[in-house]
This record gives sequence, structure tokens and C-alpha cells, in this order.
Amino acid sequence: MEKIKTGIMGLDEMLNGGLPKNRHIGFYGGPGTGKTTFTFELLYKGALMGEVGYYLTLEEPPDHIIENASAQFPEFTEIKRLVAEGKLIIEKNISYDVNEIIEQIEKTVLERNVSRLVIDSITIFKALFPNEREYRSGLIEFLNLLRTLDITVFPIIEAPTSARETFEYSIEHYVLDGIINLYNIYKGETRIRALEIYKMRGTSHDTNIVPFRITPRGVKVYLGEKIF
Repeated sequence: MEKIKTGIMGLDEMLNGGLPKNRHIGFYGGPGTGKTTFTFELLYKGALMGEVGYYLTLEEPPDHIIENASAQFPEFTEIKRLVAEGKLIIEKNISYDVNEIIEQIEKTVLERNVSRLVIDSITIFKALFPNEREYRSGLIEFLNLLRTLDITVFPIIEAPTSARETFEYSIEHYVLDGIINLYNIYKGETRIRALEIYKMRGTSHDTNIVPFRITPRGVKVYLGEKIF
């Protein structure tokens, strides 16, 4: 199986070399767990390696995404250049019609030669369907369409809370190729960010829950360290 490097310190080691190429890998977590941070870095590091990244935000304005990432990662000095050169595309949806969102994604991917796509968030996408049954069938149809585009997709999935103790399975845990869970775990008076590669079809991976930090140079995953 062909893999792509995440460029995130410690994560590629947990994945035994990287993420499966052209698969759909969800980032699931509650508020403040680092979903946007993780996925933005995946696009940024990919763009530095020559892969065009596309961040589709269904809620937050694109300039806020860029400003927040620049503040979070002051050592990511190439953000503005990559945006200007079209290697890092940050776009807001032009409509809340499901078919028009799909058309927007397909058009941008094909015209701009996109390799990596973030959808922020698939939870907002879910709200466009009248019920759970239609969302499940719509999501599967949507993912099947994305497979024809030969891109690696990172849907952000919003959890009700950030605590591991309140973890709940979602439809996305069943239909996506991979899921990386992000947690805020309380240890005494301290809150620790942690991740777990919950599922990754077609490749072996580390199954431990490990801490990570968001540093000016990017996310750092502490492979081999325990949080309990």
C-alpha cells in the first residue's frame, strides 16, 4: 500500500511510515482538542512536499483559518507564500446545498490538482440532511465520489465533549477508512492533549493513547510516552 508522509513529528512513526494514500482519514474530537491544528499542518507539510492542499471550511472564514494557524505556528513561515502560489487553498463553501458543495469540491480538486483535502467539518455537512438515515446514505455516496478524484481526504468530526470518558461511536467511525481520535485528558489539575489511532484500514499502526503538544514548530507526538 502506498503511503503519504504526514510530516508531523512522531505521527508517521505511529503509522509505520505514513497515512494510506487516497483514503479517507477522519479526525474526531471535542472542542479544543486540536482538530483544525492537526489537519492544517497535514496540508501545510504536504504543500512543502509538493502536494497541493485544499482546506474547505463550512463555518469559519478562510482568513481566520490562516490567521489562527500563523499565530499557532509562528515558525510556519511559508504559509502566505504557499497560499499565494496556489499550493495551499483555503476556501469557504459557496452554498449550503449538498450538491453544490460537492460540485465546488470536484471543481477545485480537478482544476487545482489537489492531493490533500480537509473538510471542516463533516458534522456541519451532516446538518444538511433531514435525518440520520439520509445522512448515512449521502455520506457513503459522497465518499464514493471523492474516491474517484484520487485524493487523500481528512474530514473533521466534532465530538460532543473533549473528554475520553464520554467517547461515543459515530457513523463516521464505521464508514471512513481511518479515524484518529483526539482527547483532552485530565490528570490531576492538568489537562493533557492525547491521540489514539483508533482505526486505519489496510495498514498496521500503534494502538497506544499517547500525549501530544502543539508547539511553534508544529504538533509533536510523544511516541512511547504514557499518560496514565
